[in-house]
Amino acid sequence: MKINFRLAILSGALISLLMLTGCGILYTNVRLPYAYRSATPIDVHATKDDVSLTGKACTTSLLYLVEWGDGGYAAAVRDALKSDPQAILYDVKMDVKLQSYVLGLYTHLCTIATGKSGHP
Repeated sequence: MKINFRLAILSGALISLLMLTGCGILYTNVRLPYAYRSATPIDVHATKDDVSLTGKACTTSLLYLVEWGDGGYAAAVRDALKSDPQAILYDVKMDVKLQSYVLGLYTHLCTIATGKSGHP
């Protein structure tokens, strides 16, 4: 059986390159804190009865060709305040959740806003 050495070297180099890229080749599930600027309890006259709200805004991409959705900070805050649009979200905590499959061919990225609802 004759082995094509060029093909063997190329295959070995490709496998080594894939192994050196670390995790995330087939699946990634990452959660990160996000920078933000939000109102404080003093800005909104906070009370003990203020409810805690969570909103999520997501984008999805497929095959590196198309991406859809609004995964931004403003969209996540709007989603959190959908029950009371006149309120102000304060003491906000922002997170990012990323799920990626098969070298990023399918990616789902969400921005999650959590905070308390108050009125000025």
